[in-house]
Amino acid sequence: MINLRGAWWRVMVSVCSCWTAAHAAEKTYAPFDPAMQVGAHYVIAAEKLHPTQFALGFREVRFKRDKFNGLSRAELTKALKKKDVPVVIGPGGVPFMADGHHTIRALLESNHADKTVYGTVIANWAGLSPDEFWRRMAADNYTNLTDERGQSGRDPGDLPTTLRAMKSDPYRGLGWAVMEAGGFDERKEVYFQEFRWADFFRTRVKWDDASDADFARAVREAVALAHGSDAAGLPGYR
Repeated sequence: MINLRGAWWRVMVSVCSCWTAAHAAEKTYAPFDPAMQVGAHYVIAAEKLHPTQFALGFREVRFKRDKFNGLSRAELTKALKKKDVPVVIGPGGVPFMADGHHTIRALLESNHADKTVYGTVIANWAGLSPDEFWRRMAADNYTNLTDERGQSGRDPGDLPTTLRAMKSDPYRGLGWAVMEAGGFDERKEVYFQEFRWADFFRTRVKWDDASDADFARAVREAVALAHGSDAAGLPGYR
């Protein structure tokens, strides 16, 4: 005989477990506040976020912008929540992005009027001095102080204060294209991964960035280099 009571209970437990898991995964977002602590989920206007890097790969920005332009507002909101931009709160309550620069610059350049960003606070160091703040940022790999020419060790005081003021680094665009082409694996836990690959390619690959055909040739060349032994120490190496 089938134990209907037991079967019913197992079904209810299964349903409740699924409901709990689904709702546990939902995030409650609140307007950004400098007093937010680690793990808080915020919403903020994109223009108010501060970069932690000097440059962008504009080819990636244009690619993402075009994708955003093809989404409805609801689809875009879902995509932005999935991106979930990590923020470190710095001296003066300034929200510094640890990731997501290309995605949010693409949002700013998109046809969508609403430029709302969703994310999570990963550190609140508002009480630190500027010097100690940037030491902590560097130690935790939350900033990349290499500029668009590949010059490392730049002063964080020279960082652009808005996403719109960022410069183009074609090699960062190459790094992204090589990853998309299967040259190396994306490591989401490694901030600024593509910049490390960009620096690897900087002295090894040349192309005319005004030519899409020549860029495609450069990507093929860089993919081959990415699989070579010289790249073995880089994150995502295959």
